[in-house]
Amino acid sequence: VATAVVEAETYRDRRASTLPDALGYAPGVFVQPRFGAEEARLSIRGSGIQRTFHGRGLELLQDGVPLNLADGGFDFQAVEPLAAQYIEVYRGANALEYGAASLGGAINFVSPTGYDAPALTARAETGGFGYRRTQLAGAGVHGALDGYLSATSLTQDGFRDHARQENYRLFGNLGVRFSPDLEGRVYVTHVDTRSQLPGSLTRAQFRRRASAAAPGNVALDQRRDFLLTRVAARVAWQPAAGHAVHLTTWYADKALDHPIFQVLRQDTHDYGADLRWRASGRRGALILGLTASA
Repeated sequence: VATAVVEAETYRDRRASTLPDALGYAPGVFVQPRFGAEEARLSIRGSGIQRTFHGRGLELLQDGVPLNLADGGFDFQAVEPLAAQYIEVYRGANALEYGAASLGGAINFVSPTGYDAPALTARAETGGFGYRRTQLAGAGVHGALDGYLSATSLTQDGFRDHARQENYRLFGNLGVRFSPDLEGRVYVTHVDTRSQLPGSLTRAQFRRRASAAAPGNVALDQRRDFLLTRVAARVAWQPAAGHAVHLTTWYADKALDHPIFQVLRQDTHDYGADLRWRASGRRGALILGLTASA
């Protein structure tokens, strides 16, 4: 079977800092981080692999809503494994439910809700080279309303010079049950990430001092920082047994500051909508959908 589910409990009891910590044991998934940071190369069965560390060729989702921007790229800092109930991995054509552009596969991070998350969660990790990671999360139900909110932070100096990482993330969702067959939910994400880039060393430089940064990276203060705010809303309706209709809309505002050999500053505003109908029975399921983004 070319699908897999990674329960969050399998990685919460150990270091859960980067995507390899959460997906390292998922069959067919290759994740290679750089500089010990959250940016990584991600591929499923070889699809999606590339030289750069900005994700492409795969569909990254949170609660079925695309994290990819309109140009197809995605950022790994936009997801928080600690704020997921479980992770769904769809390899190859099994991801076609989420669109024809996801031929390499799709990874869906499913968030907890007020119905299935603990009322209060507090977590702290510490380690060498200034590594600090914390999470404070809460959930609850009040009548027809339920909600979940998670705030996390990650800072580390890194083994190398000019390799400091700072990531602050807020994830939340609020749901309302209008009736047993009709439910609505709003998702909110805010990410503030700052990453120094130490660059690559020659063999001679590595032998001289492996923890050094590339001189050019230090001189130009090369880094990759961005702010991301994302809002999504979904309405789910079950008109009959075995039938479901989902209407989802989303908006993402991203401000990138990326000084490398030149200074890249980009402000992007992405929005989209998805309409999906699913009919399931004993012999399988039929899914029809339409997604538009810009």
